[in-house]
Amino acid sequence: MKRRTLLGTGLGAMVVAGAPARAQSAVALSLITDRPALAQALADRVARTSGGAVQITVQPSPSSDAAGFLAAVAAGDADMYFSAEEAFIETNAAFGIFSSMPGGMSPSELESWVQVADGRFMWDILGEEYGVKCFMAGDDGPMPIWSKAPISGLGDLTSGRVGSVGLGANVMRTLGASDVTDIRASGADLASLDAFEGLNVAQMAEAGLLGTFPYMTTPNAGRPASALSVGFNLDTWNGLSPENQMLIERCIMAEHGNNRAKAMHDSALALQAAGVAVTAQAMPQDIWDAQISASNTTMLDIIETGDLGADIGDAYLFFIGDVAGWSEIGEAAFFLGRQGVLTQ
Repeated sequence: MKRRTLLGTGLGAMVVAGAPARAQSAVALSLITDRPALAQALADRVARTSGGAVQITVQPSPSSDAAGFLAAVAAGDADMYFSAEEAFIETNAAFGIFSSMPGGMSPSELESWVQVADGRFMWDILGEEYGVKCFMAGDDGPMPIWSKAPISGLGDLTSGRVGSVGLGANVMRTLGASDVTDIRASGADLASLDAFEGLNVAQMAEAGLLGTFPYMTTPNAGRPASALSVGFNLDTWNGLSPENQMLIERCIMAEHGNNRAKAMHDSALALQAAGVAVTAQAMPQDIWDAQISASNTTMLDIIETGDLGADIGDAYLFFIGDVAGWSEIGEAAFFLGRQGVLTQ
């Protein structure tokens, strides 16, 4: 990449260099989360890797509480959170860029921006503004639009009750939907909606919703990625020894890769198990075009919030402009070609 690349070497460079990290002193950390299973897996890995010297106590909370995790950790009420940055868009919409930017990066592209380009630098600046240090900790993958009835055009989507999460809810409103539910809000009744986005196939199966929403429309520009993250209280992070910082970073990165792989695997198995209960549909062109336009509006709104939003948005767009051509050649074209080979 052409700009700020050297500023963003951060996590990707640290985890592959040097001898295995060893914790140097006993550390006890508290972690709040709406992803208790994933958070506990991280805590267990840290404990094993440190020989028990670093202990993380997991405190589960419902997803409706996730918006408060940032303030709680920044204030020192907990040392860490494990959630999705999009929960914090009411504090600063730029947080959503590091989780799921509508019309934006795929999971692989987002990972590359954060780990080896200036996404790490931008995230550090944003986190410092709010008293946290953040790391990627998984990705639930691209998510379709789920609906009770077939969706043949934009009117089918915007005329009913719809649901989304994070910046995707902003896009739904910009599309013209007048009744938009935050699917992670307290008391949200997904079964009462006509269509929504924000859950992958495995999560739909686990929630018992595939029978209610049998139509799966893809590709969905509203949810191209669904990244998860771990955030530390900045003073707590800075107070750790370099050895403990490196050990914890390595453990988070290991869980990030594991969580990404597991999300893909679980959704593939869930879709196979669902069989004819799920009907896959191609995204209507008018919806796709409207989503891209609404995504541009959403990004412009972030850029216009001030210098911080402008810098993050500019860096994001600069990177995606650089990698888009390769993604189309190296990934999208290959997937299309492979499909033809494997179905012969």
